Amino acid sequence: MSQPSFAEQYGPWALITGGASGIGAEFGRQLAARGLNLLIADIQADMMRRHAQALEKEFGITVRAVAADLSKPDFMKRIRPALRGISVGLLVNNAAWGSAGEFMRTDPADMLRAIEVNCRAPLVLTRELGPAMIERGRGGIIFLASSSALQGTPIVANYAATKAYNLILAEALWDELRPCGIDVLALCPGATNTPAFAKSGARIDNVPGMPFMEPAEVVTAALNALGKKPGVVPGRVNGISSFIMTRFLSRRRAVALTGKNTRLLYPGL
Repeated sequence: MSQPSFAEQYGPWALITGGASGIGAEFGRQLAARGLNLLIADIQADMMRRHAQALEKEFGITVRAVAADLSKPDFMKRIRPALRGISVGLLVNNAAWGSAGEFMRTDPADMLRAIEVNCRAPLVLTRELGPAMIERGRGGIIFLASSSALQGTPIVANYAATKAYNLILAEALWDELRPCGIDVLALCPGATNTPAFAKSGARIDNVPGMPFMEPAEVVTAALNALGKKPGVVPGRVNGISSFIMTRFLSRRRAVALTGKNTRLLYPGL
């Protein structure tokens, strides 16, 4: 018996949060190239609509674009109408919010927003779309974690903690949902060349040897790993680094080393 195609396993629609730019936009391009229609939800309405139009023109698919702020408790009111009449086989929980700075000097409202966008929204969306996937006996869910989720990460402590939530949730659901035919993946990228990273004030050149990946590399790694394992750290150097940090170094040493590099990455904070 032949294996189902990617579109048969994860189509006909994919929902991508934060799909207007960066890694989310690249997910849209690569999934469109594989024949999936797209539902994109993003707070950047104009950019999202331009991206949606470009994808429809280039790949001949259908794209529904929904302007939604995932930090709002009722964000599903904006997304549910766009879900009518379609079958979502792949959920990409990509949207993220975060800021750099010492925890005690960071605005609590900003940190709570990160929890809403990075933790609550993926939980709500997964619980919303998961039952239909279980009923169909197929589907996929991708959670955007981070290499910062692998240990405490000073200077981005709250952001890293929210990404650890995604990592742990994804790993648990990978096991829970496998018998249902649903593939779950935690994607743990390192520094990536996205508009959000550029706006963060990070100085990648301050950390010699730190890999700086392109969104296309990250998304390719994710789609190649989906259905094969519970998580992936894109990039050979990132993978080796994460292995050493989690398997050979003590937690104390791993956090101290991460803090040193993060302070170099965000000078003056």
